[in-house]
Amino acid sequence: MDNSIKVKEEIKGIISATLANSLTLDDFCLEHIAEYNRDRFEALAIRLFVGNETIITVYALDKVRQEDSTINEGSLPVKKFKLTDLSLSSVLTYFSSFNCTLSTGNYNIDDIEVMNR
Repeated sequence: MDNSIKVKEEIKGIISATLANSLTLDDFCLEHIAEYNRDRFEALAIRLFVGNETIITVYALDKVRQEDSTINEGSLPVKKFKLTDLSLSSVLTYFSSFNCTLSTGNYNIDDIEVMNR
């Protein structure tokens, strides 16, 4: 094996979070996305990327396009809003808690049994 090749193991998982102070994802969007309009959009998801840079991506249902007959049945027309000027710490103030489990994927996490209770 070539020693110059660096293998990075990726672990994946699920995260759940609770927004703080009765805030909604729409509230976050209204404050940070100039073109966001509650009458047209409904925020569905937020992605946080932290690496060499911080990128916050919000996915919002486009209610106007949803009524468009050209959309494939069963598909949701979503607008992606990409924010690169926010710090992770400013985004985290919108949340009161996070719960995250990451796994190598070698085994189903639902099949584990903790033995040291």
